[in-house]
Amino acid sequence: MRFGAAFLFVMAALAVTSGLWLIVDRPISSVLFLVAIVLSAWYCGFRAGLFATILSGLLLDYYFITPTYEVLGDRDEVLRFILFLTEGSIISWLLDAQRRATDEIAHSREQLQALSDHLHTVRESEQKRIALEIHDELGQALTGVKMGVHWLSRQIAEKNGYLKDSDISGKLDELLKTIDTTVLSIRRIATELRPSVLDDFGLVAAIEWQIQEFERMSGIPCDFRSEIGEVEIDPEVSTAVFRIFQEALTNIARHSAASTVEVRLTIQADGLLLLVTDDGRGVEPEALRNKRSLGILGMKERAKLVGGTVSLTTLTAGGTEVRLIVPLQTAGPTAKIAA
Repeated sequence: MRFGAAFLFVMAALAVTSGLWLIVDRPISSVLFLVAIVLSAWYCGFRAGLFATILSGLLLDYYFITPTYEVLGDRDEVLRFILFLTEGSIISWLLDAQRRATDEIAHSREQLQALSDHLHTVRESEQKRIALEIHDELGQALTGVKMGVHWLSRQIAEKNGYLKDSDISGKLDELLKTIDTTVLSIRRIATELRPSVLDDFGLVAAIEWQIQEFERMSGIPCDFRSEIGEVEIDPEVSTAVFRIFQEALTNIARHSAASTVEVRLTIQADGLLLLVTDDGRGVEPEALRNKRSLGILGMKERAKLVGGTVSLTTLTAGGTEVRLIVPLQTAGPTAKIAA
C-alpha cells in the first residue's frame, strides 16, 4: 500500500514533468520528482521514500537526460544516479524522522490530556468524599458535643440553682457559641468542596444557590434565567459548567467593579450555552493572553475536558461576557450532554 502510493506520486511527477516539456523548452525536470520523494517519505515512511528515489532517478535518466530514452550505464550516469540516490535518501530519512517525532509529540499530548482528565476526575471525587466526611462525621460529632454541653448546663442548673449569671454558665454559653460557629464553618467548607445541591437537585438549582451566595457576599444583584427545561445533564458536565460559573463569579467579585450581573442558561443548535455578563470595567487584553492567568486558563481547561469552549469578551458598552458552549449528543427533552 505504501509503495503503491509512492509509485503513484512518482508517476504523477513524471506525467506533469512530461507535460511541461511539451509546453516549455526543457524546464527543470527534477523538482517535481523531489516533491514526489518528499510526499512518499512523509506519508509512507523511509522505505517508500527510498523506493520513490530509486524510481525517480531511473525515470529522470531515461526520459529527461540527454541522450533520452537510453540507459548507458557509463561513469557519469552512475555518479549522477548515486548522487541523486544519496540526496533522496537523506531527504527521506529526515522527513521520516520528523514525522515520527511529530507522531510521538501528538501521542504525548494525548497522554497528557488523558492524565489531565483523570486528575480532574480524581480531584472532584476526592473533594466530594472529603465534603461528605466533613459534613457527616465532624458535623455529627460536634452536634453530639453540643447536646452534651446542653445536658451539662441543665444538670448544673438543676443541682446548683439558676446559674445564668455565674462563671460556669457563661463558659457553657461560650462553648455553645463556639460549637455553633464551628458547625457553620464545617458546612461552609463542605459546600465549597462539593455543593450537595449539585448532586441532589442538578445544575440549575446549584447555579441558583451559587447566585444567592454571590449576592450575599458581594452585594451585587444577579439576574438568572434558565431555558434548558428537562434536559438531563451528565454529572461530569454539570460539575465542569458549575465550576466555570463559580470562577466567572469570582473574577467579577474580585476584578470587575460591576454593579449588576446577568446569567443565561439555554440550549442552542451547537449545545448548552452559559452566558455570564457584567457591567464592570471589562477584562484586560493582556490578561487573556497571559498564560499565567490561572483562573482563565482553568476555565478553558475545564471546558476542553467536556468538549466545550470558553471565550471572554470585553463589551463595547463596558463589562465582560463569559460564553461557555458544551456540545450535546442529541436534541430533545431527554438529551444528554456529552462528557
